[in-house]
Amino acid sequence: MQIIIYNQKGGVGKSMLATQIALHFDTTIIELDPYGVLTQTLDDKRVYKLGLDESIPDISDGDVVYDFGGFDDIRLDSISKNANLIIIPFNPTINSLGTTLKSYERAKEQNIPILFVANAVIKENDALEAIEFLKESTQDDIEYFSIPHTRALQTSENEGQSIINLASSSGLRRHTYRKISATMRELMSVIEEYL
Repeated sequence: MQIIIYNQKGGVGKSMLATQIALHFDTTIIELDPYGVLTQTLDDKRVYKLGLDESIPDISDGDVVYDFGGFDDIRLDSISKNANLIIIPFNPTINSLGTTLKSYERAKEQNIPILFVANAVIKENDALEAIEFLKESTQDDIEYFSIPHTRALQTSENEGQSIINLASSSGLRRHTYRKISATMRELMSVIEEYL
């Protein structure tokens, strides 16, 4: 299993998704974002950070999640050769959609399945309108998943823990993470369909 998390826009939840996917599927993360901080929150056996000038190791077998930075990275072309899926997280706001559309056009060149993930959704209608914009702009059938806005995801990323594991805690933690955990389980099921 090899999954690419990609959007040329920063701050859309790429690292959060990379963390949740890697923890759920027990995979390695290759962090390609020069400003990424996953090595500070996750075990250094899980995260392998590469600088901009470092080449990608050829991984034809093995489970890995690639966490790209918020820019067009030429390494997308070589990594895509063994990938099963590209996930494009985005915020359903007007200032995110232009770059997300540009990122989709770049990802589409790789000829592998693409899943959009609307992140930090406050109103589901905003996500639906954003997806409709993407469909109209590309004339493509867009597959997507929505994640509601919650601070729980940021907390889990900061703690380097799976939201699903946090929901298995006791007391207030269990209550706090229960709803978003169900959403994450559903997302992981959707991802499994691509693998």
